[in-house]
Amino acid sequence: MTDFGSIWKTIREVDILAIRHEAEHDVLVVCVGDPAALEHARLLLLEGPDRYPRPMTTALALVGFDQVGERERLIAEADLLIVALDAGATLSAEEVAGLDRLAAVRPQVRILVAFGERSGEAAPWLDRLDRRQTTFVEPRAADAAGRLATAVLAALPAELHLAAARRLPGLRAAFTRRLTGEVSLSNAAFTVASGVPSLVPILGIPISAADTLVLTKNQALMVYRLALAYGAPPEFQKRMMEITPVIGAAVMWRQVAGGLVGLIPGYGILPKTAVAYAGTYITGRVAELWYETSFVSKADLRRFRAEATAKARGVTEQMTLQAREASGKAGRSARGATSGLKRTIGRAVPRRRTPEP
Repeated sequence: MTDFGSIWKTIREVDILAIRHEAEHDVLVVCVGDPAALEHARLLLLEGPDRYPRPMTTALALVGFDQVGERERLIAEADLLIVALDAGATLSAEEVAGLDRLAAVRPQVRILVAFGERSGEAAPWLDRLDRRQTTFVEPRAADAAGRLATAVLAALPAELHLAAARRLPGLRAAFTRRLTGEVSLSNAAFTVASGVPSLVPILGIPISAADTLVLTKNQALMVYRLALAYGAPPEFQKRMMEITPVIGAAVMWRQVAGGLVGLIPGYGILPKTAVAYAGTYITGRVAELWYETSFVSKADLRRFRAEATAKARGVTEQMTLQAREASGKAGRSARGATSGLKRTIGRAVPRRRTPEP
């Protein structure tokens, strides 16, 4: 209970106001295209995990090619313009004129997305768009939402990712996987850089070093961002309290550690870097599924642990190799500097003459 109290005190001290403002920031994505492409974009961006009521403000505006002239101001103010095309469609003369008119509109960022397989006969205008790196998405494919979400997040400024995911359910899976991977890698790198003797997830093991508070806060902030991305109300303590039992059941550290023993030959003990990565990864995956469905099964936990173990192995091996190389370079530099210093001192200090007999 004392350990839990210390960890909860750390979580309560996290400054979450900035994250809340980030999630509630206005964001506008305008999609201009032909009717079929607009429908594909609408379904892929708005259909997705939607456990919580959506915010009142919408982030997506759909504009037909024939409406470009009357909606130029909206298009120009967009944080992201998606030019969406059905790769097999034939545009009318009015729609082609609207497509050409987009060249004069200057939004913040624009991307081009073609839905379906390219058909040169039906869409001869697609040739000139390919030179602008069009993303092709098969709307009925299993990875359709992921491909579109990846393109959208790559184009949007990083500070708008959370707000966009909160308002567009189709972006949530891609956003949360990226966030979990980044924070897991960050915590692993932190343990390498700081030499933390033990790790602290949001729940679980006692705090034994001041630096471990950084890891705890990183995980707490990650979970809060995941909650906001899935549209949960922004009350921080409520989100932490509802996720606490779930994460406590998920992060069974002895099982995680057991799967990672002997990770690096010659070390003989479990590298703390692997535990940092795996524990953070499991925490993120469990939180993601919880905020998506409000349920995490034992099979899900086993799957997340297996994923975390496999990923942690690769990350730890790479980081250990980089740390050894950096250590070797530092040692050689230090030895070179010491030798140079000795030579400098030798030249600066006059040698004592041997007295003549």
